[in-house]
Amino acid sequence: MKKRLKIVAFIAVIATILFFCHSANTRRGNAEIPYSELRNGDIVFRRGLSFSSNIVLSQNEDCLYSHIGLVYIKDSACFVIHAVNDEPEFDGDFDRVKVDRIEDFFKPERASAGAFCHSWVSDSVSQRIMERALKLAQDSVRFDADFNLHDSRELYCTEFVHFLYKSVGEDITEGRRTNVGIMCFPDEIIFPGDIEKNKKLKKYFEF
Repeated sequence: MKKRLKIVAFIAVIATILFFCHSANTRRGNAEIPYSELRNGDIVFRRGLSFSSNIVLSQNEDCLYSHIGLVYIKDSACFVIHAVNDEPEFDGDFDRVKVDRIEDFFKPERASAGAFCHSWVSDSVSQRIMERALKLAQDSVRFDADFNLHDSRELYCTEFVHFLYKSVGEDITEGRRTNVGIMCFPDEIIFPGDIEKNKKLKKYFEF
């Protein structure tokens, strides 16, 4: 608990400064979402506006995005399954893997930019990935505030996607890691840019 409080305090100090550098990117109006092109299992990125998002952006300057999730389509409705912090749905809610409407995932106060990618895996493999993703959400697996890649009992956003792909024998990061160099954090973390650089992903829309 003390370690997490130190992390929160450190992030708050740095992110307060960074916030003003990025706040000009706030988007007005609803995001353009390419509904007709969405496929179950698509990978979506967003550029967030929160303190933690600005920390990610400051450490991964060659990537536009700070968060990632997987598109889940059910009965023609579109959702995103993702591991996220600081987005409680009710009093007493905790940071966890959850399912959000895609419109909520990209709403203006959460995203200033976004990208949509088709995966290279087959439909059958994608189905297996999504079944496991949905199970993790149903189990309310906690967000990994320690950013520990060696323990899958808790998962942060990119770790969640990496874990799912690894479970079907695919390395979506292709071995890439980012050296953070910030106290209280592990030396290596998977950032959205480490996944976005995978050339097998087919980016088909950005806003």
